[in-house]
Amino acid sequence: MEACPAVESCTFLDMPAVRAENDHLSMMVVPGWGSRVISLRWKPSDTELLRTPPSMTEYERTPFLYGMPVLFPPNRIENGSFTFEGRPYQFRINEPQHHNHAHGLVHDEAWEVGRCWTKGNRAVIETVFSSRGRPAVMSQFPHEFTILLRMSIDGASFRQTAEIRNKSKHSFPWGLGYHTTFRFPFGDAEDQERCTLRAPVGKRWVLNDRVLPTGELAHDFRSRGLRDGISVSQFPLDDLFLAMPEDRNEAVLTDPAAGLRVTYRADDAFKHWVLHNGDGASGYLCPEPYTCATNAFNLGMDPEITGMQVLGPGRSALLFCTIHVEEL
Repeated sequence: MEACPAVESCTFLDMPAVRAENDHLSMMVVPGWGSRVISLRWKPSDTELLRTPPSMTEYERTPFLYGMPVLFPPNRIENGSFTFEGRPYQFRINEPQHHNHAHGLVHDEAWEVGRCWTKGNRAVIETVFSSRGRPAVMSQFPHEFTILLRMSIDGASFRQTAEIRNKSKHSFPWGLGYHTTFRFPFGDAEDQERCTLRAPVGKRWVLNDRVLPTGELAHDFRSRGLRDGISVSQFPLDDLFLAMPEDRNEAVLTDPAAGLRVTYRADDAFKHWVLHNGDGASGYLCPEPYTCATNAFNLGMDPEITGMQVLGPGRSALLFCTIHVEEL
């Protein structure tokens, strides 16, 4: 008989956190780090699935390579600027080497903890971000908006739902992504060659020397292998792909030595995937679902391709991703 799920307050590297767990999974959320899921642990084998920082120093050195950072909007904006419906926007330049803005407005903001509860085999943590009263955000993006994140575990599955609501008087462009960083391999690093990634990728966005799309979409010889499943050991990836609409919109990470398969599924609003693993031998893998391409607000292309969406006054958008764990 399964034990009842539980939700409790805790700390992570001295940061206030909230933990939820059941017999299969334990997750930890740090609201002060942009409502980041910083840990997702498979309890039967005590295996940490996400890359977690060993110290605050390491976290601050490469914050996007730990847990599941929330990107609103995702990736880079050229010169941090764009114009929408005649209104100019200027985001801060936080990538000075390329003079870009990177990764949006909420990943480093403190979120409020909302409702937390359990029901049946399900444990739920809710957090909320509101731009109201946030001058650093409003000066860049002068719209009142909220994002409600609902993170839950149920059996061997994790689910993350995001509700974005426009509470301002004007429409705004938006995009959402997750810089999800898995610890991969899940087990012994010596077994990396047997680990495989399957991803629903098609054409690759060609990037310029500022890591921005040129507007060209290219066939990539790796896409077929990635759709079928390949070892990414010693196989560096740092690319933005269109999702294949006829495939299941999911990345599948398999580690035979650890006896685990992890399926990371995104709903169809996520039309792009970034795949990133550093040099291919650093023990992590980022399959990042994005609703829009990098610099989508400036590309001037068909929104059906770029994924740029517009949210009208009083309107909301609902999106979800899931992570399911199975033993081999």
